Amino acid sequence: MKTMPMILGVLVVGLSPLMAEARNTGGMPAFEMLDRDETGSLSVEEFQAGLQGMRGAMQDNVIARLMEQADADGRLDEDALRAGFAALHEDQRARREAARDARREVMQARMFDRIDSNNDGVIDAEEYEAFVTRRSERMEQRGQRGPRGHGGHGRRD
Repeated sequence: MKTMPMILGVLVVGLSPLMAEARNTGGMPAFEMLDRDETGSLSVEEFQAGLQGMRGAMQDNVIARLMEQADADGRLDEDALRAGFAALHEDQRARREAARDARREVMQARMFDRIDSNNDGVIDAEEYEAFVTRRSERMEQRGQRGPRGHGGHGRRD
């Protein structure tokens, strides 16, 4: 599910009337708001009615993920619903971490390319020293402490 972060965002917007209650229930809509027939469990139909603000495939994906916690009759009790939301939250966290790791790899590759001034695919000592010197000079021009001779790693003390 490549769209999980978006799904969770839409879930929050789509459930905005229910989310007002969520502030008092650990960030989740009150179960009673979803359990409209007051049976103590949610059917797919009740759950879908609670998610009316969502559309199409995103709604189907969220419901499918949450319904993984349903009992044999296809119903969610409050604990199962909480477990489903916890799984969605974990999916979102994992996707954020993966995106952060991918950005880090791109940044590291770009930095390598900047250091490798002759573009031979390796960084020799001269290239590295030249890069560190340029970086240190730029940081000093901005009034920041550089990594060389200042005991820091580009941080202000």
